[in-house]
This record gives sequence, structure tokens and C-alpha cells, in this order.
Amino acid sequence: MTRSEAVEAVVKVMSPYIGSTMARSATEAHCQKLGIAGGPVGPEQREALLGKLAGGLNIFLGRDKSASVIADVRRAFEALEGP
Repeated sequence: MTRSEAVEAVVKVMSPYIGSTMARSATEAHCQKLGIAGGPVGPEQREALLGKLAGGLNIFLGRDKSASVIADVRRAFEALEGP
């Protein structure tokens, strides 16, 4: 999965909760901070990104809902990766 695909998957899942602008800007900022560039995004990078996003979501949604949203993003990533 590419950075672009990962960002789009995150934005699609998170938008209903925090809006598409905030979802995209947070995801892009965390990608940049984590050094996730244009190439393939590996499993370790995806988990690091999800960890950063979860921290912010906890503030807006609470721990339980945040965990649910991150699980949804993880499933979206798995769907992109295929069987």
C-alpha cells in the first residue's frame, strides 16, 4: 500500500467523526513526522501511524470510540493489502 492509499483509507474511516479536513491534515502531518514518504508503507509504519492517530482521537472521541475507529482503519488497511 502506498502513502496515498493509506491516507485515503484513514480519511474515509475518520471523516464521519472529525471531518475530512481534520482527518486528512492530521494523517498527512503524522506521516511526515514519521517519515512515511511516497513509497510502500510497511506494517511497522502503519502501526506507528495508527498509534499517533489514536492519541489524538482519544481527546475528541474518548478511548472506547477511538479504539473502535482505529480498529476500523486497521480493517481498511487489511482490505487494501488483500488476502
